[in-house]
Amino acid sequence: MTERPNEHRPNDRKPILSDDACEIAHLAQKFHLTMPEARMLLRQHGNNHARLEREARRLAYQPR
Repeated sequence: MTERPNEHRPNDRKPILSDDACEIAHLAQKFHLTMPEARMLLRQHGNNHARLEREARRLAYQPR
């Protein structure tokens, strides 16, 4: 089976840039977080997509 060059694969993601407001806004919107909460996640957990999504889900489902 040959790979398709344009097919999206989740492990091909680039790191999230902590100073890029668009990426921070996307993370915040995707998990219904505030911008400060999304920035806090980036500072605490780095720019690894899998780790950020796991921690964002954990934060999003906590009672506030």
